[in-house]
Amino acid sequence: MLIQVGISCKWINDSKHFLLEHFYTIHNSPSHIYYSALPFSPPSWLHKCYGAELSLKAKIVKGLPADWGACSRTVLLDDCALALLCWNDITAVGAEGGDTIILDAITGQHRAVISGHGGCVTSVTFSSDGRSLVSGSYDAIIKLWDVQTGGVIKTFYGHTDWVESVSISVDCSRIVSGSSDNTIHLWDIQTGKCCCTIEQEDIVYHVSFSPTNPQNIISAAGDSVWQWDVNGHRIPPTYNGSQIAFSPDHTQFALCNQEVIKIQNSDSGGIVAKFHVVNDYVKHCCFSPDGKLVAATADNTTFVWDISSPNPHLIHQ
Repeated sequence: MLIQVGISCKWINDSKHFLLEHFYTIHNSPSHIYYSALPFSPPSWLHKCYGAELSLKAKIVKGLPADWGACSRTVLLDDCALALLCWNDITAVGAEGGDTIILDAITGQHRAVISGHGGCVTSVTFSSDGRSLVSGSYDAIIKLWDVQTGGVIKTFYGHTDWVESVSISVDCSRIVSGSSDNTIHLWDIQTGKCCCTIEQEDIVYHVSFSPTNPQNIISAAGDSVWQWDVNGHRIPPTYNGSQIAFSPDHTQFALCNQEVIKIQNSDSGGIVAKFHVVNDYVKHCCFSPDGKLVAATADNTTFVWDISSPNPHLIHQ
């Protein structure tokens, strides 16, 4: 019985990798499964099952990968991507040309293109129910969109420079935005008006509602991460770092500070793990959906650490 389960898991794993790796080929011309997909796939159970068909086609004798790579799917875009966020089975990509591209999170297929900004879309975020999407742009404007129709629900004006980051409250009543004009704006969605402005000394590269207390706001400006209430009053503590990300269950958060990433406990602030990226400046970080991995980008490299084991360690670079 265990052998059968093992074979079934291997078959499912190979099939998933195969379909995602060769999605466009199979989608556009199914007959090329035998000509352009199977021959260029790593040796697997699929090769054994379709050995007879493969024996009649061209064989790859050099350069064939030994196994499936870490990347299960590559999606080609016509524009440079500046922001990306997933919600369930959809992914929103903010593009340099001013569009927001909606993709299927599994296959990578284009579902829609939302247009309306006059500058690069630098930040996107979904509402908690996935029905709405908020975008911030270099045109200094924030827009709230209906995901299903692609129409604009409301536009928010008030920043005097690029909008770097946006977030929407869990109850979908407020939006918070951070800008290159060194301010944070808190917006009332129903009226479209700014109900609070927070002045900072540096560009606000990140802003979000706190997942542990929805009445608080978290911002990253300069080399510090700050906390505020919705009336603009600062709340301790303040952390050293340029980016912050919370785990899905909100029990931990990751702080990026130049070449160092710290994983800390949300309640106590105690350090769970600490990682160093040599000779690179960490720009962004995030947790995996199951909270077991932490990923960070530094220049053109992505680092992934396993934090679920007693000895947290780097698993991919």
